[in-house]
Amino acid sequence: MARWENEDISNLNLPDPQTVSKIFLDKNGSETTNEDLAFAKITECNGKKNYYIKYNRGEIVDPHHVDFNSRNNSNSMFRKVNNKTFSNYCKFLESKNVLYFTIARRMVMEGR
Repeated sequence: MARWENEDISNLNLPDPQTVSKIFLDKNGSETTNEDLAFAKITECNGKKNYYIKYNRGEIVDPHHVDFNSRNNSNSMFRKVNNKTFSNYCKFLESKNVLYFTIARRMVMEGR
């Protein structure tokens, strides 16, 4: 055993770890507790919200299209986006209107 494993660190006044709350959204835009079924997520830490959308092969995942089965692909991951892009993507998930998906995708490509 290493020396530092038995040391008392209670007198160092270390801050408590920050708690991060996560909300996952499924293909219909409703909340889910399963991250594997999620296509969007919101994280909140100290009052600051971050928005994420699931990507696969460098593109936003469209759960209502052929790419639906590839959402659990090892290449798929969440990437951070801004609030407007996230809200358009969520409108797409809820309404299945491809216009919102196109707007979100263009905003990502433009870097907005």
